[in-house]
Amino acid sequence: MTSSILNYLRHHALAAAAFVCSILALAGSSYAAFTISGSQIRNHTINPVKLNPKFINGNVRAWAIVAPNGKVIASAGGPKVTPQLTPDVGGYLIRWNVAVGRCSTVASVDSASSPSTERVPEPGSSSTPFTAGYAVASTLGPFRRGVKGSTFVQTFEQAGQPTQLGFDVVVVC
Repeated sequence: MTSSILNYLRHHALAAAAFVCSILALAGSSYAAFTISGSQIRNHTINPVKLNPKFINGNVRAWAIVAPNGKVIASAGGPKVTPQLTPDVGGYLIRWNVAVGRCSTVASVDSASSPSTERVPEPGSSSTPFTAGYAVASTLGPFRRGVKGSTFVQTFEQAGQPTQLGFDVVVVC
């Protein structure tokens, strides 16, 4: 019996050693993951090379919170917003001060700065005002030299009619 166990271990020694090493490696890496805190990372140890854009899925290039009248409430990227009153009611052209030509844009209705479009009945109360709607955005590349690019945002009320609503927009590259 003892000779068969020794014989088995002799024939599978490499596999057993690899198994033991992998267990130790996993234990060591999990120990390191749970024992390093942010206070232990020294200044300047994470440099731009470690944040190479090739290895990052995307980053926010520009963003804005815009009121229904086109006034910029808060932003980054230097946006200049022009409301398009005719023929696109609820349309907004945003010219950015950063390059956004080959980026993706996402917009959503900002209920904090928009007028209510619906009233929602609640138990024990008559109804509560609510902003319902959606926004569609597209990034336009630079059409002439010196232009960084722009974004067009169109806002709609719940039934799909173009309406001036406040919105939040973000450009991700």
